[in-house]
Amino acid sequence: MPHVTPDKILALVLPQFGFTLEDCKISRLGNGLINNTFLVQSADQKFVLQCLNQQVFKTPQQVTDNADLISAHLQIKYENNSYPLTPVFQRRNIDNSNHVKVQGQYWRSLHYIPQCYTLESIANVEQASSVASAFAQFTAALSDFNSEKLADIIPQFHDLAMRIEQLHQAIENTSEPLLLSAKAQLKVIESQQDFIKNIANTTAALPLHVTHNDTKINNLLFSEATNKPIAVIDLDTCMAGYLMHDFGDMVRTCCVSIAEDSAELDKMVINFDMLGAITEAYIAGFKGSLSESEQSSLIQGIKLMPFMLSIRFLTDFLNGDTYFKTSYATHNLVRAKNQLHLYQLFCQHEALLMEIVLKN
Repeated sequence: MPHVTPDKILALVLPQFGFTLEDCKISRLGNGLINNTFLVQSADQKFVLQCLNQQVFKTPQQVTDNADLISAHLQIKYENNSYPLTPVFQRRNIDNSNHVKVQGQYWRSLHYIPQCYTLESIANVEQASSVASAFAQFTAALSDFNSEKLADIIPQFHDLAMRIEQLHQAIENTSEPLLLSAKAQLKVIESQQDFIKNIANTTAALPLHVTHNDTKINNLLFSEATNKPIAVIDLDTCMAGYLMHDFGDMVRTCCVSIAEDSAELDKMVINFDMLGAITEAYIAGFKGSLSESEQSSLIQGIKLMPFMLSIRFLTDFLNGDTYFKTSYATHNLVRAKNQLHLYQLFCQHEALLMEIVLKN
């Protein structure tokens, strides 16, 4: 937040939602890397206050407008007992808007769900199953929502052809030492033309859904009473997309033995028991509404997401680390090697992937 301390800007923001800094207790909430999020507690209520990151979200009002549309649709489903999770709503400001603009920053308020918690990693197969079920229920409940009504918050976010074009531009503009460092990974990516063509053919035949596009366990709230997911949160990147993207990203983050920035590739192992549980729960969450082509596309999604992310990491490395936060000079290159290795592991086990996905 430029030129002002958090307290100073919060003193300006809170009155826009009917409160004052003096009447509230404020603490940081969560460990998100994108937005600044606070828990606000007044004498009689709690709510969430969030500043949207305009470097990531170039059109922040579209983010808040999308969230309103999605939450309203989910609320109807919830009231009809056809959506088992709790919709998360943006609160209105004093002018009945879903955001305020203060000191050039966009702020919104979200209602607070009590007696819940978040997790950073999946502990067991049962938990993995509940995560997959929750994200499937979220998307299934939005299956009759016209995804074209949503603004494209990050255009071509999962467009493989565009990501490859960005990589080619980075190759042309980078320095010779960086290019030499990435030579082996670039060779692997270039060798995958058949896979790239298959992805283009697959997506051309698939219907669009409202997809979450960040299907990690920390984007779920868990009930303290049941230890089960109670709400899907962080709707900022919800856009029209394909199920295989959400599914592939969930598998990528849940079923691998090492972190995505680990250099210890010899320790990378895929947990196929967890993958099986995720697959079964995700498909079951759609209650038979998935077409054969959509179910089959989940196999491609498992391979696509680490492959595409490796391209994004490599592009950022060649561009001088301008997008992803890094801790050391070759951090993005290490990430790219990691995700490319995961892609290759999935390719080696494609017969098993087919068995797991298509048996459900």
